[in-house]
Amino acid sequence: MIEYSMELGKKQEDRKKHLGRGALFLLLNIAVIAYAALREQSGAEGNAALRLGAHGALWLLGGFGCLCTSFAAESAKYLLMMRALGGRASLRAAFETTVLGRYYDSITPGGAGGQPFQIWWLRKRGYDDGAAGAMPIIGFITMQAGFILPALVTFLTYRAAEIEAICYTAWLGLVCFSVAPCLLMWFSVSPRTAERVISIVFRLVGRLHLMRDTDGKCKKLLSTMAQYTDSFGALAGKRGLLSALMALSILYRIALCSIPWFVLGALGASVPYLRALALTFIIYAASAVVPTPGNAGAAEGSFYLVFSAAGASGVFWAMLLWRLFCYYSVILIGALVQLGDAFGKRTNEGTIWYGAA
Repeated sequence: MIEYSMELGKKQEDRKKHLGRGALFLLLNIAVIAYAALREQSGAEGNAALRLGAHGALWLLGGFGCLCTSFAAESAKYLLMMRALGGRASLRAAFETTVLGRYYDSITPGGAGGQPFQIWWLRKRGYDDGAAGAMPIIGFITMQAGFILPALVTFLTYRAAEIEAICYTAWLGLVCFSVAPCLLMWFSVSPRTAERVISIVFRLVGRLHLMRDTDGKCKKLLSTMAQYTDSFGALAGKRGLLSALMALSILYRIALCSIPWFVLGALGASVPYLRALALTFIIYAASAVVPTPGNAGAAEGSFYLVFSAAGASGVFWAMLLWRLFCYYSVILIGALVQLGDAFGKRTNEGTIWYGAA
């Protein structure tokens, strides 16, 4: 009884923490959007930016095409990995794994929920533990590399003096993008050394009283990384496959980073494509330093500041359309996939029940 009461109290405490974080997250979104709206309405553009017309609709269709291309590229990665591992290659399973990975990345802080859910989802779909563990991790590493490589080229070749402070933040964000894949690869190459270094870091954090239960969290992290790196070896030796996955990851990132050019074009802003692409890489990298779900607040603020500095018109409405394409649509599609899965379960259960009757 005492243990049950303690467990119930802990659950209630966790619920309060989640509610507090959710409220803070919501207030941050409202504050950023309200600030951008006031700035936009005080300018000469006003609501004129909303008059899209047929020409604007074609631009938005291009943005939707970029979104579809990103889903197709990432789904193709999983389809290739399914075939390489000798299991059943299902286009539906590849698409659902892609959508739900992005969905959980979008609703969890720091995008930490995508890969664990994908592993569970693939196991649920009948893939063995090795395949279910390998595909999301290889997919994650190549997806991160697909951003890091073009972003690095952009940062070294593109100069944007008007947003110099944001560019410095973008370099820090690029480091954030690099930490997880580099750590996983290091752990797979030299697991003992990596384990010692991570243990030392956790002990230091514990002595500085920066984290509770450091021993338990360290063991959990090492166990998870060991599982991931064991899975990593299943596909890491296939160079042709890795090259194809990298190419698809770069296509995925370029497709997503092309959407702002289309939404700005729909609103009559004349920003050259390569400049818009470079600025969007900067926005994504700069937003990565704020670990809110979907980088909310940081993404909107960075977009507004960057493209306003670039002299684009209708930036507030472009920001909303961009987030609609890249963030809210992902949440909606992921929710629909889960709803379809739940409905399918009930239908199957009903069929079995009636059959049994």
